[in-house]
Amino acid sequence: MTSLEVPAPAPPLAGRAGTTTVDGTTVAWERWDAARASGDRPCVVLVHGTSAHTAWWHHTVEGLGGAFDVVAVDLSGHGESGRRERYSLEAWSAEVAAVVVEECAGPALLVGHSIGGLVAAGVAATRPDVVHGLVLVDSIVDEPVGAARTRPVLRPAARFASEREGLARYRLMPPQPVPDDRTLAYVARHSLRHDDGGWAWKVDPAIFAALDAASLTGALAGIGCPTVLIRGELSTLVPPDAGRTLGRLLGADVVQHDVPDAYHHVMVDQGPAFGRILRRVLDDLTPAPPDPPPDPPLDEESP
Repeated sequence: MTSLEVPAPAPPLAGRAGTTTVDGTTVAWERWDAARASGDRPCVVLVHGTSAHTAWWHHTVEGLGGAFDVVAVDLSGHGESGRRERYSLEAWSAEVAAVVVEECAGPALLVGHSIGGLVAAGVAATRPDVVHGLVLVDSIVDEPVGAARTRPVLRPAARFASEREGLARYRLMPPQPVPDDRTLAYVARHSLRHDDGGWAWKVDPAIFAALDAASLTGALAGIGCPTVLIRGELSTLVPPDAGRTLGRLLGADVVQHDVPDAYHHVMVDQGPAFGRILRRVLDDLTPAPPDPPPDPPLDEESP
């Protein structure tokens, strides 16, 4: 339960909002430009997980210290983006690729949380020309089986008489403890919309059909760019050996970082620690600046 009495955290860095149309659907995004000219640094594109939205990343952006141009995407059916008749990981990957092409000056560093990591992996596999590197944040690397395949369902007609009622019904999936209710309250408020019928979730309940795909992790095998895995130390979804598992699949080393004391929702759970790790990872994935040209030879006077 999320309480209205919980003080909101400090407002995030001011950015700007925009949209990109992909296959007839409006895809919303937010952008924060680097505090100084980013030079050869790639743009960073943040992709949220199931039923989330760009506000999940707001306080992570602060932790990046204005060192990168950052774009956070609302996948269709989420946040401020439009809705589709059908959703799929492939369609979401196409949306992210379109935003990269439109908003970034070259290949981007993609950071995806949970299902967002698999969406970002789909971009890396199908559009390697727009991806410089990939960061999977508590994303599964093994195909789920049995009970793990059971997907959540939102009631299509869920309506609340007040914002307070909606916040009281807000839950993280999978459930986990959150040490700081302020960030949870922040993302909960941004998960609700108000219209003439009252208050409702922004997310389209139909998005969960995308999780019925024959394979959720199939795109992972197609990754050809540098890849890093960040997981919550206490995650119940991503096992401690996930980096080694992914490395065997890719035939390449995959560096893994564990966020101490964090569960699945690392940016809500242990936001500052996650932000520090992510900043370090992005720096490591950023190409080193070229060496300066050598000084011209000094003219020697003739004797």
